[in-house]
This record gives sequence, structure tokens and C-alpha cells, in this order.
Amino acid sequence: MPLRLTLRAALLGTLLAAPALSAAQATSVNFGVAYVRPADPWTWPAWAQLGVDDVSLGGGTLSASVSTRTLSVGYRQGLSLPPLATVTARTDLTVTVNREFRVSSRASGSAGPVAVTAGGAYFTLPATGSDPLAAYAEAPADLRLRGWTADLSVRYRVNRDLVAVLGGEFGPQQHAALGVEGRRALTRVLPPDPADVPGDSGDGSDPAPMPEPETEVTGTVTWRAGVRGGPDLLAVTGGVGYATPAGVTLNLDALAGVTDWRSRPNTASAHMTWGLTGSVGAPDLLGEGSTLRAYAAYEPWRAVSSPLRAGVNATVPAGPGTLNLDLAGGRGLDGTMGFGVRMGYRLDLSRP
Repeated sequence: MPLRLTLRAALLGTLLAAPALSAAQATSVNFGVAYVRPADPWTWPAWAQLGVDDVSLGGGTLSASVSTRTLSVGYRQGLSLPPLATVTARTDLTVTVNREFRVSSRASGSAGPVAVTAGGAYFTLPATGSDPLAAYAEAPADLRLRGWTADLSVRYRVNRDLVAVLGGEFGPQQHAALGVEGRRALTRVLPPDPADVPGDSGDGSDPAPMPEPETEVTGTVTWRAGVRGGPDLLAVTGGVGYATPAGVTLNLDALAGVTDWRSRPNTASAHMTWGLTGSVGAPDLLGEGSTLRAYAAYEPWRAVSSPLRAGVNATVPAGPGTLNLDLAGGRGLDGTMGFGVRMGYRLDLSRP
């Protein structure tokens, strides 16, 4: 059976199965369409998907989707051992009719002041198989057609406002990272309420003491500093962020260092590299319950990810669900500029 006919049949089957999945306590059904240029390695630039999320199964939740490119299934399981630890794990499998596949797993857990996150993937299918805008996403994606990759992060909370971080990435561009993160709340003193200010008693006695001034949080500043090192990279990193109580966020991170330092140690200045990433997000700009986020990243030191990525993500409540729109673009590994647009709708089946 031709590929397109097979995938159309799968789409029709999923649509007909949606009522049964709803009865199986699926939390939501999602629909999506996208257009991407250039389409490589695919032969057509259009993409469509239909799926279900959070189907209760075996103490965990199952998600499944079918698109014009792939079939995908994912399973998430959580385990709580109070007061010792909590663990959450998720595994996803994506396949095509040509027997290409992509399997990935990610687990995170915490015990006391320590939190650990680990993940990995093995694939003969590019990341754009399940996410057509993966090449231009905020998080860098491995764009190879086949291979494996893994990452690890260990965070230790020194105190309420300071966290030590140790991690690394393994695969085509291996390196380790060591850093520290902190935060500080910004406050302001509120003017006293005139009703709380003690007045003169009129009998010559000392007035009552002034009440302690009240303060309120106006925002939170976060900062990050660290180093990265590997066979082809030595760099220092730093970043700063700001968040308001209303939910507005700003983040800026930078990297500066050298590449190919082992092969030509005496000409490190000729191999200097740098990177810059930033994002801004705000709630309710497009109406109550909406979110709007923009990001940009320039990371020429990454070997298997797009060096230039930028995009805008928006979500807006619409009826019993949520409408989302993604616009993204950038420069691919071959230097070609590209873009993509995706529109989707998530229908919340738990709402009356």
C-alpha cells in the first residue's frame, strides 16, 4: 500500500477510535497542522497529526498520535516514596512505515536536597519526524539522521537560594558542565496605612510605637555561572533571569570559550567561539489564560544542532480547549535558512 494511503488510513482509524479513548479516561485530544521549508529530509513540507494524551493505564498515563510522517506512543510513570524520594520516568517510541524509529527515555528523581535527571535516545529517524519544528526549537535538537545521545544533570540544593549543578552531554559532542545557580527576591517597603499610624494620646505620654513596615515581593532575580569542557570545547557560561509576581519572565545566557583546543593549543585565539540565548514570556497578553513566549539562540559551537534558532509560541483558551500557534525559523546545519509554522488545538475532555 502506498505510504500516503497507509498514513491516511491510520489517521482515519485514530479519529474513529477517539470516542473509545475518551471512555478510557483520556484527558485530552490534540490536532495539529504544520508547514516547514525546507522539507528535508522529507519529500513534502506539510504535516498533520491527531493524538490523545493522558490515557490511564497500569498506574501511569499513555499518549499516542498518528501523523502524516509517523506513528508515536509514549508512557509516563511516577513513583512516590514519602518522605524519601519521588521518581518520574517517560519513554517515547516513534516509527515510520519504512521501519525507521526513534526511542527515547527520560527519568527524574529527587531525595532531600539532591535532584537527578537523566535521558537518552537512540534513533534511525531524525527529530523532525515527530516534531516538524524541532530544528528551530528553543532547546537544541540533535539533527542527525541516525545515532544516539544521552545527558545527565545532578542538582544539589546548598540552601534555599543556592544550587550546585553537575552534568554532561554524551554522544556526538561530549562535554561536562559544572556550575552554580542562585536567586534573590526583590522587595519594596509598603507605605503605612493611615489607620494603623498611632495618634497622640493628648495626655503627654509617649505615643504608641510605629508598627513594623510591611514589604512585598516585586520580582525575583536569578543568576547562573559555570564552565563547560570536552574534547572540542572549553568555555565559561553565565546567565541572568528576572520574573515578576504576575508571571512575566526574562532570561539571557551567554557562553564564551575555544573549540578544537586539543588539536591546535597554540592558536586558541583562532578558534574562539561564543553563544547567546534569550527568552521573554508573558501571560494574559492575548486574553485571560493565554501565554506568549519568544526566544532566540545563536550557538555556533554546537556540532549537530541548528546554530541559529528563533521563534514565538502562543496559547489561547478557546472553548473547552486551547489553541496554540508556533512560528520558528533559523539556519540549518548546511547553512540554509528555513522556517516553520504550526497550529494546533488541544481539546480537554475532562471539562464539562
